[in-house]
Amino acid sequence: MKKKTTVGLLGLAAAGVSAAGSWSALGSYLYNQSMVPQVRDPDEPEANQVQADGRSWVRRREGFREASIQSADGLILWAALVPGAPGCRRWAICIHGYHDTHESMGSIARWYHGQGWNVLLPDQRGHGRSEGDYVGWGYDERLDVVGWCNYIVRRDPGAEIVLHGVSMGAASILMATGGPLPRQVKAAVSDCSYTSIEAEMRHLLSNWEDKPAGLPLPAGLLFSALRKTTLRRAGYDLRDAAPIQAVVRSITPTLFIHGVDDDFVPPAMMGKLYQTARCPKGFLWMPGAGHAASAGADEEMYWTAVSTFLRDYFPAHS
Repeated sequence: MKKKTTVGLLGLAAAGVSAAGSWSALGSYLYNQSMVPQVRDPDEPEANQVQADGRSWVRRREGFREASIQSADGLILWAALVPGAPGCRRWAICIHGYHDTHESMGSIARWYHGQGWNVLLPDQRGHGRSEGDYVGWGYDERLDVVGWCNYIVRRDPGAEIVLHGVSMGAASILMATGGPLPRQVKAAVSDCSYTSIEAEMRHLLSNWEDKPAGLPLPAGLLFSALRKTTLRRAGYDLRDAAPIQAVVRSITPTLFIHGVDDDFVPPAMMGKLYQTARCPKGFLWMPGAGHAASAGADEEMYWTAVSTFLRDYFPAHS
C-alpha cells in the first residue's frame, strides 16, 4: 500500500460521492479503488538503493524458474522459484504487499539466496501474473500461502520453510500461521504488518488531510460503506482480515519487525501484534525506516536480527 495513492483515491471518492449523493456509490467507489488490484506505477521510486538493487536482481531472472498452483477457489497463482545451493533443504517463501509484485521482495529474497537457500517469490492473487479480481488483505491470501507451502512439501518432504512477508504480505503470513500449516514450516518473519485491515483503514481515513467539505463522514462510516460492498462483491467480511486474531492461535515462531518512522502502518500495531502473539517470538524496531523500507534502511541490523532469530529453528547441520 502506498500513502500517496490511497489519499489521492479517497479524494476522488469524495468527489464521486458528492455528485451521486449515494451511500452505495460511496461503497462502490471505495471498493473499486481499494479492493480491485492495481498495477504499480513504473516511475514510483524505491524506498532506498538496497531495495532498488533487489528489484533489479529479480528482473535479471538469472537462474530463475517458474512455478504455479491452483488456489482453493480456483485461481491460477504464479511464482518465481530460485534454486539454492545443491542439496539445500531450506526454503524461504517471500510474500510482497499490496500494489506491487514479487519484484519488491528482491532484496529479501537475494539475502536468503546468498545464504544458499531455495527461494519462492509468489505474485499475490490479483497482482503480477497471478489471477484474481479483488484484494483479500490477507484473508484469502492466507490459504494461498498454505498452498505454496504444500507445493514445496510435495517436491521436498524434508524441506524446512520460513515465511517472510512485508506489509500485506506480512499480514498474509500471520493469518496463515493462525491455521494449520505443514510441519515443515519452522518460522515466520512479519515486516510491518497491520493488526487488522479495519484498524488500518480507519487510521488512514481518520488522518485524511484536506478532507473535502462535501464529505463530512467519520472514518467508521466510510469503512462501513466499504465493508458492506466488499461482503456483497468479494464474499468476505473485511473484519476477518485481522492478523491480530490469528497470532493468538499461532504456534509458529515469529519475528516481528517494524520501521520506527512508518507513517502508513502505525508502529504501535507491531507492539500490539507482539503482545498478543502466543507463539515463540521476537521483535525488532528499525530506526529511521519508513513503511516497507526496513530491509534497506540498515542491512546489518535487519539481517543480524533475522539470522539470530532463525538460528534456533534452522539447525546448522541442515
